[in-house]
Amino acid sequence: MSLLWPRRRFARLLIDSTLVAGAATWAWLASVGQLAEPGSPLPFLAVVVAVRLPIYFAFRLHRVTWRKVSRQDLFGVARSAALGAPLIGLLLHFLPEPFSLRGLARPYLVLVTEPALYLVLLSGMRICFWAIASRRRQTKQTRILIVGTGDAARSLVWQLQESATDYRVVGLVDNDPQLLGGRILGLSVVGMIHDLARLVARPGVEQVIVAMPGLPSAALRQVVEICESMAVPVRILPSLRNLMQRGAGVDALQEVRMASLLARPEITFDDRRTASFLCGRTVLVTGGGGSIGSELCRRIVRAGASRLFVLGRGENSVFEIVQELAALNGHCGVIPVICDVRDRVGLGQIFERFHPQVVFHAAAHKHVPLMERYPSEAVKTNVLGTLNAVTLSVEHGTKCFVLVSTDKAVNPRSIMGATKRVAEMIVRAYAMASDANMVSVRFGNVLGSRGSVIPLMSRQIRNGEPVTVTCPEMVRFFMTIPEAAQLILEAATTGGRGDVFVLDIGEPWRIVNLAEALIRAHGLEPHRDVPIQMIGRRAGEKLGEDLLNRAERRKARKNGKYYIVPAEPLDLDKLLEQVTQLRAATLRNDQENLIRALRSIVPSYRRNVAYRENGWCGQESEVAATAWDG
Repeated sequence: MSLLWPRRRFARLLIDSTLVAGAATWAWLASVGQLAEPGSPLPFLAVVVAVRLPIYFAFRLHRVTWRKVSRQDLFGVARSAALGAPLIGLLLHFLPEPFSLRGLARPYLVLVTEPALYLVLLSGMRICFWAIASRRRQTKQTRILIVGTGDAARSLVWQLQESATDYRVVGLVDNDPQLLGGRILGLSVVGMIHDLARLVARPGVEQVIVAMPGLPSAALRQVVEICESMAVPVRILPSLRNLMQRGAGVDALQEVRMASLLARPEITFDDRRTASFLCGRTVLVTGGGGSIGSELCRRIVRAGASRLFVLGRGENSVFEIVQELAALNGHCGVIPVICDVRDRVGLGQIFERFHPQVVFHAAAHKHVPLMERYPSEAVKTNVLGTLNAVTLSVEHGTKCFVLVSTDKAVNPRSIMGATKRVAEMIVRAYAMASDANMVSVRFGNVLGSRGSVIPLMSRQIRNGEPVTVTCPEMVRFFMTIPEAAQLILEAATTGGRGDVFVLDIGEPWRIVNLAEALIRAHGLEPHRDVPIQMIGRRAGEKLGEDLLNRAERRKARKNGKYYIVPAEPLDLDKLLEQVTQLRAATLRNDQENLIRALRSIVPSYRRNVAYRENGWCGQESEVAATAWDG
């Protein structure tokens, strides 16, 4: 290949030199060729070549690859054309006959005609070569329809048009009726979003790319559903800010964002209430390096808190989020804290020294099957860690405490769910006994959180592996990380005495449907390009979850976009006695008595014995659960 490149450059140089000479000759003949004795064009040609070739090499026009010519390359040709004309005129002014143009009535016409012909010939050759090369590629290109006409869409179109990609844009779609029928970058705006079904049905549309970062979730969902029904892959372009960071183009295409995977519009709250509540306050976030904890920290900094303590036991995750928060350029002092919430002494020193006014307790063990294997670890973090955080908050007069809980705490069938239920009870008991502002926030599955189903499935799709789903009948409630963080902050702003906050997130969704939507978001067809493999339920998993139990549903009250479950009286002394027994069994790693202690605190807890190795996927079995408990 090293020998081919100089040959190609020499060929391009030879062609361009011929075109330069041709443009000069043409200009001469057009200006003086009709005179009775026009003379020879060679002197003029010699001056033009003497000026043009140094400029040609100075602009490195011989190094431009014609197969991938861009507008910047054409701008280079235009600049060289404009620069050459005055230099040619200056040189001819001082040279004697026969090099001068003094015999002409209007010599400037030659100096206008020559650069114009130079520009037309050199640019035209490059465009023709690029068009021929592009035509050869058309049979291999994927024909795409782009939804959007804004900056992100235009940036993508430019790269697709000017680079040797495997994509060819056949039209644009936008929601602005004034653009309908117009042309942008040589492409027609062929319709609006409600016309998408008709447009996708046309022959030749093989893929749809959504390049409207501000498109509402409901409209985006409509686009996805239309394309899915027509078996046409749909992908999404990130926001322009991400494009500037990562580079615009096909490589920046990502899966459909998490909000678009929801079967409902994404829920948002008024940030002004949060800002008013947190402004100037000292805030502590446990589990600050996790997915939800990190998003909480971002919003707290933007809300104007005076100091934020990011607490976690993993130094890498804490370091990363603190570095990110430092780049936000806020006035909030961000302090990393490496500490385990199980360590009451270490945690107590933090409360004693800094006196946090608001505590968000997001530190927890959350992986259901893993905690079935290590129940003592779940109790130490989810129960005893929460007890440490709650009691220290009460002792040091914390203004507000919010526990991050889960729907698995409702009628739990897992160690993780049962320990989170106990954590909710601890918050409720201390809130009512001390009249403190303490609440719990209960979530469904959080899309895209660390270790959740979406990253796992995405990794399987990228690696060309089958997407694994535990059971075709399994359903879950889904929400996004921003929704989770906003509800936590809303709960802190609203406050309560042991109340439980639950977001109104609609109906649960089958996980197998989520897997199919995610595969299509990668531009592939489920069951054809990517198989979906059923592996059976794992230990502790239920077919479906509930956000509220029967008693809570009766007394829950709707407050805008979420429900509030008022706290019922709870005997703190009795609860602490039961937790003491649970602690003793945990420290001995006595799993049998640990399970019994959990059942004494949470009578609705029934341990599920479904393991993936058994491939079991059916209705809940109380007999099996009882057998496991002995």
